[in-house]
Amino acid sequence: MNRDLKDMILDPELENKLLQFTKSLDGWLPKEIKGLKVDYYQYLTYKIENGKVSEVLP
Repeated sequence: MNRDLKDMILDPELENKLLQFTKSLDGWLPKEIKGLKVDYYQYLTYKIENGKVSEVLP
């Protein structure tokens, strides 16, 4: 989405860079429920300014 919250088409190269960036993040903690580790998912929002990721928001 752009600043006006309108859909936009991502450049495939940027899309691949975001995927690689996401895979490189460390510090992911497993979720535990009643002492058992469980699978979960989380949405990430990227703020991109001047072609660079300036913030990653959960």
